[in-house]
Amino acid sequence: MKKALLSLLTAAVLILLGCSTARDIYPPNSTIIRTEGLKSYVEPWEDGLRTNPEGESFEWWYFDASFNDGSTAVIVFSTKSILKPFGKPDPQVSIVITTKNGKKISDSDNPGFNNFYAFKDKCYVKIGHSSVEGDLKTYILHYSHNSIEAYLKFISKAPAWRPGDGKMYFDSSYKKYFAWLPSVPYADVTGSLTYNGTTKEVTGSGYHDHNWGNVRLNDAITQWYWGRAHIGDYTTIFSEMLTSSKYGKTKVPVFYLAKGDKILSGNSFKMKSTPSQWATHSGGREYPEKMVIEIQQKKGKLVLTISNSEIIEARSLIDNLLPFVRFFIRLFSNPYYFRFNTDMSIVGSINGQKLNESGSGIFEMMLLKGKHTVH
Repeated sequence: MKKALLSLLTAAVLILLGCSTARDIYPPNSTIIRTEGLKSYVEPWEDGLRTNPEGESFEWWYFDASFNDGSTAVIVFSTKSILKPFGKPDPQVSIVITTKNGKKISDSDNPGFNNFYAFKDKCYVKIGHSSVEGDLKTYILHYSHNSIEAYLKFISKAPAWRPGDGKMYFDSSYKKYFAWLPSVPYADVTGSLTYNGTTKEVTGSGYHDHNWGNVRLNDAITQWYWGRAHIGDYTTIFSEMLTSSKYGKTKVPVFYLAKGDKILSGNSFKMKSTPSQWATHSGGREYPEKMVIEIQQKKGKLVLTISNSEIIEARSLIDNLLPFVRFFIRLFSNPYYFRFNTDMSIVGSINGQKLNESGSGIFEMMLLKGKHTVH
């Protein structure tokens, strides 16, 4: 009962903190980049532990893979919940396997802070009996809990990247931030999955990124779109975040395009996203079945089209809370997450190169306020 009341109080505090006066977000500057020791390229230490898990922060390492047999896997290592960045360390590793028939096998392990370990000089994270280790080129991931096993090897095929210093700042002193590092934009993946008493060898493609920060995301950000694809010889990642009214309802776009081991995109561009063909999920949340994203740079314009979105995952982020706590939170907000398989095409030109490619990709939508604030 005490734990439930604490969860209820935490939820109330999160909601009240979102009701203050409007502020701005701040772009990175050269002084910050120099202070952090960042170079023009990403180094292995940047994918290591970047926060103090016992402090006011959160951090997670995300991996996903799509296999040739039609199945997928998503594995996440985290220091604590993104909805409780000021809480005590609560390391968790989770896995969601989706079979080619759409059946989901999910599991998670919260073994306590004493069973968490991470390096600062490279990606090495161990939570319970699960671990991941890598150096931007090769990653070895092992998940083991409740008779579910995953042994996966990721070999990067596209260069790591960050926009500026990779952070979005929420105060003029550059202390409050949300950071994103696409460490492996595209990878070949091999290994095995064990579930339902059977071990299967798997081969396919994958992705890994790393997020950390010290702001309450559901306070600072209303929603985001994010997607990735490897189409022809090109790898692309795109994202658009919408900050909350507290931070001016600002749209923050991100775009990455690489051909082989060469990054073609830059940090200076304009992006316009137009979602359409809205559908309603059984959970009561709307999602777009189509989106057109226009990217304008000095040396070209690209149009990326997402269509035929097929839901892989759709869930409320508060599903694991006690029923009366969920009821209380839903009076004010209900953060919701969607993940889709989609068709994608990219047409246009950049740096003198003409593109007209089509294929498949991954698209996700996070509604931290529980509903769309813009269409």
